[in-house]
Amino acid sequence: MPSPYFRGITIAALVAWCLTAAASHAQTGQPAIVKLEALRLSPESAGTLIYRGDTFALHTPTGSPLYRYDGRVLSTPSGLIASHLTSDQTGRMIISESTLVSPTYEVRRFEVVNQQAGFTGSVEISKDGRHLEYELKHNGAVSTATEDVSDPVVSGPSLFGFILKNWDPLTAGATMPVRMLMLRDKTTYGFDLKFEKLVNGQASFTVTPSNFLIRLAVAPLRVVFDASTRSAVRYEGRVPPMENVSGRLKDLDARVVYTPVSSTYR
Repeated sequence: MPSPYFRGITIAALVAWCLTAAASHAQTGQPAIVKLEALRLSPESAGTLIYRGDTFALHTPTGSPLYRYDGRVLSTPSGLIASHLTSDQTGRMIISESTLVSPTYEVRRFEVVNQQAGFTGSVEISKDGRHLEYELKHNGAVSTATEDVSDPVVSGPSLFGFILKNWDPLTAGATMPVRMLMLRDKTTYGFDLKFEKLVNGQASFTVTPSNFLIRLAVAPLRVVFDASTRSAVRYEGRVPPMENVSGRLKDLDARVVYTPVSSTYR
């Protein structure tokens, strides 16, 4: 019996997928592929499993998830490393994002291996959180950049922890400006984080681009928690993996449904 993940895929689409995978392999390089495979074989090396996320396209409310990812946290002498490990429908790991945060959940370092988009890189953040140094390898070329910021820096793997750390002021009505890391662009983008509502025991928060032009391209992100356990329930918005549409990869606005594994987030 054929795998359910390949039902309805045409030969042309399958060939396009293979060519995309081969191109991404060439762009990210062998060390990156080896790292992703090592994480696939030993995901526990990235720490304790906190939750699993099933990723669906917002425009497709039913069906199998396009991607699945593990949220893991590893304790180190320098702080916690929060990681998102994303796999496609075949189980192949395609993206690893890891963020080192201080004991007070300030981002210190962010690393990405993205085989799908064909880039790897990292950003180092100074102890005062104001100076960022980027290094990116994309399409075989290495580039660097620096940036100075005044607002707190967050990343995909650190966002939930940042919200939980600031739960009380946010639910009391505070709006918190943050800078979201976009490693592929070697920059951060400004967002406004605020509490939205409490409904049926679920607390939702919105993360809205502060720049008008970016708001035209990127819809507000929404994070929903169980208010009593403070575990993640759902996320809606732009995600790192892209969607294959007729053989072309396009940005994906998704709905991610979480299954908690650990009793508490850390």
